[in-house]
Amino acid sequence: MMDKGEYEELLEKAYTELPAIVKETTRFVTPKINAMIQGKLTVVQNLGEVSKLVNREPDLLAKFLLKELGTSGSIDGQHLTLKGQFRPTQIQEKFEAFLGQYVLCSECGRPDTKIMKEERFTFLKCEACGSRHPISALKMPQAKEGGAKVEIGEEITVEITRTGKKGDGMARMDKYIVFVSGAREGQKVRAKVKNVQGTMIFADATEILKK
Repeated sequence: MMDKGEYEELLEKAYTELPAIVKETTRFVTPKINAMIQGKLTVVQNLGEVSKLVNREPDLLAKFLLKELGTSGSIDGQHLTLKGQFRPTQIQEKFEAFLGQYVLCSECGRPDTKIMKEERFTFLKCEACGSRHPISALKMPQAKEGGAKVEIGEEITVEITRTGKKGDGMARMDKYIVFVSGAREGQKVRAKVKNVQGTMIFADATEILKK
């Protein structure tokens, strides 16, 4: 018969061989969304950061927020630009709903999950308790068409109405928000398009038409 010392030794050995993900008992802390209203737009400034913290692709979180907020928008690196004015608390509430559906296990409540696909179905599998349940796929809402498509290399003429955080001039053109380097508020400029991301255009000023 095994004595108490041998039992505790075996128990300790078994515990040390457990995966770190099972031994971890630290309480999950919900990341905070950092959002700022800029005119008629709202920019989620730490989309990439919070996505990394919850181990999900930024695109997935962006699609969820756009769908839940009923708006269109675009991703620019680490940022998500939303069409419309949304309070940070409003976006945080939707983010926490995202965690409940696409990150936290419905059985044990842990964030140690991964998204798996089998044929036409998508599942959330928990690596801590082993449970899994189906989740819905998400598609990026499309911006409404409001003018001709703009191509890289094309020259456009816009009137700068604001100055962006990085000092670039900002303008509106149909459905697009235009960021023009080398331009200032109050100027009308001709600019060459260097990049197009969703409903955002990035361009360099080539000629100042009016101050």
